[in-house]
Amino acid sequence: MSGPKKTLPGLLFLLLGIWAIQAQNQALTILEKAGEAYNKTSGVHAEFSIEMFESGGESAAQIQGQIQLKGDKFKLDVGEMITWFDGKNQWFYLVNIQEVNLSNPAPEDLMMINPVMVFQLYKYGFDTRYAGEKKLGTKIAQQVELLPQEPYSDIQRIEVYFDKQTYQPLRIRIRNKDQSGSLINIDKYITDQKYPDAMFVFQQKAYPGAVVIDLR
Repeated sequence: MSGPKKTLPGLLFLLLGIWAIQAQNQALTILEKAGEAYNKTSGVHAEFSIEMFESGGESAAQIQGQIQLKGDKFKLDVGEMITWFDGKNQWFYLVNIQEVNLSNPAPEDLMMINPVMVFQLYKYGFDTRYAGEKKLGTKIAQQVELLPQEPYSDIQRIEVYFDKQTYQPLRIRIRNKDQSGSLINIDKYITDQKYPDAMFVFQQKAYPGAVVIDLR
């Protein structure tokens, strides 16, 4: 009887390993299909709400915002802050103090700003895991978890929910180790929008009082 007893833990470990690989493969498939769905559209207009959480998990603030997307370009407006990104240059405008910071961010710097990066986080130090289906309102969502490979990362995990039918993002939850983070609910997602490239560049004439600080 000693043979089967010794074999059983090894078999369970093997089965768990196979399940983990399958879950990772399924998660990657969902992320790839979501990326393909986004790339097929000429442009996206999305409206969202963000709930911010302090250390310990207490709700700290709620923010409404909208974003226009075209390929790797975007314009993000959350009221007191507006960000333009033309694929290379980023203008970060603080409305209250009329200051614009101009920079050339690296892809990893855009991770928490551009929601399109969610489709690509697995390329930048994150493992993936499929976490099943969940009903969000009237829609069935597929949940993908992104787990940082860096053990000292402040992020515990990122949860992304995609519409099972369209692969459009419905919700993004960022959880930090101290229980702070944010919950982003995408309330409106309209595809096939036509945007000129100028939309994704800061226009000085529209903000004549703004001071531009070039950090490039």
